[in-house]
Amino acid sequence: MIEVGIESLGRSVLEPDGSGELRIAASRCPECGDVRFPRREFCVNDGLPNDPVQLAGTGVIYEAVFVGVPPGGFDEPFWAGYIDLDEGVRLFAQIARADGEDAPTHGQRVEMQLREIGVRPVLAPVFVNADGGRHA
Repeated sequence: MIEVGIESLGRSVLEPDGSGELRIAASRCPECGDVRFPRREFCVNDGLPNDPVQLAGTGVIYEAVFVGVPPGGFDEPFWAGYIDLDEGVRLFAQIARADGEDAPTHGQRVEMQLREIGVRPVLAPVFVNADGGRHA
C-alpha cells in the first residue's frame, strides 16, 4: 500500500511511533518552537536545524467543504477541509462522517484515523468527529 506523500514528496508523511502506530511526521525548531508539516530540515525563522516530531493527530476543523463532484482518482463525493492540529499545524485532509452525523463544522473537535482513500488506494490521514456523534 502506498502511503500519502510517497509519490508527491518522495517520502511518506507518516512514520511509526515507539509502539509501531503511524503518526504524522513533522519538525520543530528547538530554539523558537516553530512546528512545520511536512517535515523541514531547517527552521524557516532562524535557520537552525529542526528536530523531528510526530503529531498526535487531534485538533479542530478550521473549514470544511463537501466535494460533490470528486476529482480524478476519487469515485465518490467526500468532505474535506483544513484541520488545525493541537501542535499548531494546519493541514488539508479528508473529513469522514458517519451516517446520520451532522455535517462537519468550524471548531468541531476531530481526531485522525488512517484510511485508504482514492481509486488507487493511498493510506492517508482522515479526520473524524472526536466526540463520536453529533456536533452541536
